[in-house]
Amino acid sequence: MTCPPRHLLIVEDNHSLRQMLTWEFEDLGYQVTSVDCCSAALAAANHAPIDLALLDYNLPDGCGTELIAQLRGLYPDLQIVICSGRTNGQSIDQKQCRFEPKPVTAKKLHSLFQTIIMPLPH
Repeated sequence: MTCPPRHLLIVEDNHSLRQMLTWEFEDLGYQVTSVDCCSAALAAANHAPIDLALLDYNLPDGCGTELIAQLRGLYPDLQIVICSGRTNGQSIDQKQCRFEPKPVTAKKLHSLFQTIIMPLPH
């Protein structure tokens, strides 16, 4: 029996980057929901359970860090990674989530996800 795919929520306002990450994570076996803003992220998280979240720091309707408490209100054990090319991560509470500077590849993020999550039971 194989493990079911992890459901990853990608919140990224750059359309090209969001599409590339979606394709790459799908190729790695993830079920992916990708959106471009905070409000769409919350709607998606309310619609279907998620296991992981990859959040951009600067979004059109807020900051990715503002989503952390709201998403964890729905999924207390949710593993979250914030990515940004505009901050060095010092303003991000590393106890709440992980930070990765952009540019970053899906393979690097996949490796990070593997180290911060417990495998699902088979």
